[in-house]
Amino acid sequence: MRIQRSRLLGIAGMAILLSLMVSCGKENYTTKPQLKFIKAKNYTVARGDLIEMTVEFTDKEGDLTDSMFIQTVTTRCPQSNRKLGYPMPVFPTSNNIKGEVQVTFVNGTFIPGYVALPGPACGKPDTTTFKFWIRDKAKNVSDTITSDKPIIILN
Repeated sequence: MRIQRSRLLGIAGMAILLSLMVSCGKENYTTKPQLKFIKAKNYTVARGDLIEMTVEFTDKEGDLTDSMFIQTVTTRCPQSNRKLGYPMPVFPTSNNIKGEVQVTFVNGTFIPGYVALPGPACGKPDTTTFKFWIRDKAKNVSDTITSDKPIIILN
């Protein structure tokens, strides 16, 4: 009886150890770029303020030198829905790359050094969800991800 019990405990211990080793293993990098929304700095943005969001990326070949695309989807004013190209920052490329992109817009006005996002087209605050996707140099396109919750953009 003791031998069976110790074997059972040994098998259970090995199963736990194996599952820990698998879960702590290397991340899965794929040829198709992967994106993950991390955070927005704030969720209510006044005119002239910065809209700052962080997006994490991974890519097997590390060739994310093409483009990031962003779509704004509003709840009240379809005229505010836009698709924008966003410049990728320059970073060293290597295989199995992982990093973050800080996406920054200025709301409704021009400030040198920032990409301007026009204010709400209907003249009143609007709730906006941001969608992101990326294309690498080999033209592989990631899945589309969205901001974790809508951002209220004030006019």
